[in-house]
Amino acid sequence: MEASYDLPNGDQVRVIDTTTVGRSLGRILQLFRSGETEPVFFGDQPRPEGVVITFEQWAEYETLKEDAENDRRREQLVRDRLANSRPEDWVSFEDAAREGGWDLDVSDDDTGGGSSPGTPRA
Repeated sequence: MEASYDLPNGDQVRVIDTTTVGRSLGRILQLFRSGETEPVFFGDQPRPEGVVITFEQWAEYETLKEDAENDRRREQLVRDRLANSRPEDWVSFEDAAREGGWDLDVSDDDTGGGSSPGTPRA
Protein backbone atom coordinates (compact mmCIF):
# COMPACT_ATOMS: atom_id res chain seq x y z
CA MET A 1 0.00 0.00 0.00
CA GLU A 2 1.16 3.50 -0.76
CA ALA A 3 -0.56 6.81 -0.03
CA SER A 4 0.18 10.50 -0.39
CA TYR A 5 0.16 12.74 2.66
CA ASP A 6 0.01 16.55 2.65
CA LEU A 7 2.40 18.19 5.09
CA PRO A 8 1.42 21.44 6.85
CA ASN A 9 3.92 23.39 4.72
CA GLY A 10 2.18 22.26 1.51
CA ASP A 11 4.71 19.58 0.55
CA GLN A 12 3.50 16.08 -0.12
CA VAL A 13 5.20 12.83 0.90
CA ARG A 14 4.67 9.22 -0.10
CA VAL A 15 3.75 6.97 2.80
CA ILE A 16 4.58 3.29 2.30
CA ASP A 17 3.02 0.55 4.39
CA THR A 18 5.16 -0.79 7.23
CA THR A 19 5.41 -4.35 5.89
CA THR A 20 6.78 -3.17 2.53
CA VAL A 21 9.33 -0.89 4.17
CA GLY A 22 10.42 -3.70 6.50
CA ARG A 23 11.03 -5.99 3.55
CA SER A 24 12.82 -3.16 1.70
CA LEU A 25 15.33 -2.08 4.35
CA GLY A 26 18.25 -3.68 2.47
CA ARG A 27 17.33 -1.79 -0.69
CA ILE A 28 16.87 1.45 1.25
CA LEU A 29 20.37 1.01 2.71
CA GLN A 30 21.77 0.49 -0.80
CA LEU A 31 20.09 3.75 -1.89
CA PHE A 32 21.55 5.61 1.09
CA ARG A 33 25.01 4.24 0.31
CA SER A 34 24.70 5.37 -3.31
CA GLY A 35 23.97 8.93 -2.19
CA GLU A 36 20.18 8.90 -2.39
CA THR A 37 19.16 10.47 0.92
CA GLU A 38 15.42 11.01 0.55
CA PRO A 39 13.65 10.00 3.76
CA VAL A 40 11.33 7.00 3.55
CA PHE A 41 8.01 7.63 5.31
CA PHE A 42 6.00 4.65 6.46
CA GLY A 43 2.91 3.68 8.41
CA ASP A 44 -0.25 1.63 8.33
CA GLN A 45 -2.45 4.71 8.23
CA PRO A 46 -2.79 7.23 5.44
CA ARG A 47 -0.42 9.47 7.42
CA PRO A 48 3.26 8.90 8.27
CA GLU A 49 3.94 7.09 11.54
CA GLY A 50 7.71 6.74 11.13
CA VAL A 51 10.56 7.70 8.88
CA VAL A 52 13.84 6.07 7.81
CA ILE A 53 16.68 8.57 7.38
CA THR A 54 20.44 8.35 6.98
CA PHE A 55 22.66 8.42 10.04
CA GLU A 56 24.07 11.78 8.87
CA GLN A 57 20.54 13.23 8.73
CA TRP A 58 19.84 11.93 12.22
CA ALA A 59 23.10 13.41 13.56
CA GLU A 60 22.25 16.79 12.00
CA TYR A 61 18.77 16.61 13.53
CA GLU A 62 20.28 15.87 16.97
CA THR A 63 22.63 18.85 16.65
CA LEU A 64 19.78 21.15 15.63
CA LYS A 65 17.65 19.82 18.48
CA GLU A 66 20.44 20.53 21.00
CA ASP A 67 20.96 24.03 19.55
CA ALA A 68 17.25 24.76 19.83
CA GLU A 69 17.16 23.54 23.43
CA ASN A 70 20.17 25.71 24.29
CA ASP A 71 18.44 28.69 22.66
CA ARG A 72 15.28 28.02 24.72
CA ARG A 73 17.34 27.84 27.92
CA ARG A 74 19.15 31.11 27.14
CA GLU A 75 15.87 32.81 26.28
CA GLN A 76 14.32 31.66 29.56
CA LEU A 77 17.39 32.80 31.50
CA VAL A 78 17.14 36.27 29.96
CA ARG A 79 13.40 36.41 30.68
CA ASP A 80 14.01 35.38 34.30
CA ARG A 81 16.76 37.94 34.73
CA LEU A 82 14.60 40.69 33.28
CA ALA A 83 11.64 39.71 35.43
CA ASN A 84 13.76 39.66 38.61
CA SER A 85 15.83 42.80 38.13
CA ARG A 86 15.09 46.46 38.61
CA PRO A 87 15.35 48.83 35.64
CA GLU A 88 18.05 50.83 37.46
CA ASP A 89 20.22 47.66 37.38
CA TRP A 90 19.99 47.35 33.62
CA VAL A 91 22.92 48.26 31.37
CA SER A 92 22.17 50.13 28.15
CA PHE A 93 23.27 48.68 24.84
CA GLU A 94 25.66 51.60 24.34
CA ASP A 95 27.27 51.04 27.76
CA ALA A 96 27.60 47.31 27.11
CA ALA A 97 29.17 48.05 23.71
CA ARG A 98 31.59 50.50 25.30
CA GLU A 99 32.55 47.94 27.96
CA GLY A 100 33.09 45.36 25.21
CA GLY A 101 35.19 47.75 23.14
CA TRP A 102 32.78 47.72 20.19
CA ASP A 103 32.75 50.61 17.74
CA LEU A 104 29.11 51.51 17.13
CA ASP A 105 30.01 54.32 14.71
CA VAL A 106 30.81 51.96 11.81
CA SER A 107 28.54 52.65 8.84
CA ASP A 108 26.78 49.87 6.91
CA ASP A 109 28.94 50.41 3.83
CA ASP A 110 32.23 50.01 5.76
CA THR A 111 33.81 46.72 4.79
CA GLY A 112 35.81 46.55 7.98
CA GLY A 113 38.82 45.14 6.16
CA GLY A 114 38.91 42.17 8.49
CA SER A 115 39.42 44.17 11.68
CA SER A 116 37.69 43.04 14.80
CA PRO A 117 35.13 45.10 16.71
CA GLY A 118 36.84 47.56 18.96
CA THR A 119 39.80 48.01 16.63
CA PRO A 120 40.37 51.75 16.25
CA ARG A 121 39.45 53.06 12.82
CA ALA A 122 42.10 54.94 10.86
